[in-house]
Amino acid sequence: MRKMLPGIGVIGTPASVRSYVPLLKSCGFQVVALWGRTKEEATGLSVELDIPFCAVKVDEILLNRNVDVVVISCPPHLQSAITIKALGIGKHVLCGTPAGPSQLDALKMVNAASYYPKLMSLVVFGLRFLPTISKLKQYIDKDYIGDISICEIRIHYEKKPKEHFDWMCDETMGGGVLNTIGSNIIDLVTHLTGQKAVRVHGMLKTYTKQTDKIKGIREITSDDFCSAQLELENGSCATLTINSHIHGPFNQEIMLVGSKGRLTIRGADLYGQKNDSLKEELLHFDPVNFKEEQRYGVSDKTRAEIPTPYLKGIIRLIESVKDAFEKEEERQSYCQDPVKVAANFEDSLYVQTVVDAIRKSNKSKEWIKIDILKEEPDPNPFLSTTIRKSTLTLH
Repeated sequence: MRKMLPGIGVIGTPASVRSYVPLLKSCGFQVVALWGRTKEEATGLSVELDIPFCAVKVDEILLNRNVDVVVISCPPHLQSAITIKALGIGKHVLCGTPAGPSQLDALKMVNAASYYPKLMSLVVFGLRFLPTISKLKQYIDKDYIGDISICEIRIHYEKKPKEHFDWMCDETMGGGVLNTIGSNIIDLVTHLTGQKAVRVHGMLKTYTKQTDKIKGIREITSDDFCSAQLELENGSCATLTINSHIHGPFNQEIMLVGSKGRLTIRGADLYGQKNDSLKEELLHFDPVNFKEEQRYGVSDKTRAEIPTPYLKGIIRLIESVKDAFEKEEERQSYCQDPVKVAANFEDSLYVQTVVDAIRKSNKSKEWIKIDILKEEPDPNPFLSTTIRKSTLTLH
């Protein structure tokens, strides 16, 4: 059993970092460094969260000898470059979601991780670790619902108006409910069914384009409503609706329908009903454990920032990462078994491919085939061809 867990360096200062840092500390990790976009942001948050070192230059965090694991929670358009550099230096990486605004960014992360297979490179799709999801998967394996034909997901919540314009207001920078919330669900559908999408159709809408704080020449372009259909490999289908205009608490329902019955997750509880049964039964009850959340440093602000199912999953994910490092004696090595359920960068590439395809479908109004990028495109194919020809001529 190791005596000291690896040191953590956090990249980013969004509201979610105020949730992640107490969770990491409660699990025994030492959060030793923080990067912020400005000196004021970095200093203010490092004092608030009791982090001994902060910087506005990413390299100062990555090259810090006390940092073994880099937790990246900055705007998506910055994550790919930081991840690649961190892995190249020899740091483990936990990347927040969404992991990049485009498929190309995700592919670059996959390629970087393949060069360093002994380094941890995971994406924080916390729903995979939600206890209710684990139970649901067990019932699927027991053939409770038979062959899965339909996955239906509905998410309703009230989106708070932004105080200032940032990446979440801009579609091209990775903002929007499809990328921030939908990416978790797209990953979950494949995790539960074992099937990937072969083609998709989607509709995205931005109904709130300006607010009291964001107005004038500035306009919000990120989607606040999403409706998408996914055709899966074995003929199954999935429908996803995310509506951020419903007043009230966060409400998420995930239903899987099969040849023998259905399984439904409402919030963090699991229900099931066989076709020959007249009534739905409660299969797994997972209430909010306030004492446990208090032990993990979860505050009212954290509960307001991260919906309960996602928060429960993230807590279990961080616990699994802790177990992975504790099972090895060397400070920078880890055991893969505790985190084998976690999503890697290849999973993130698939999810980003689906997200990009839904966006294309929204613009073309057509079904879009899923084609996962395998090679980075040549930035200047004509010039490169000419150079290659001239090189051959020289020989």
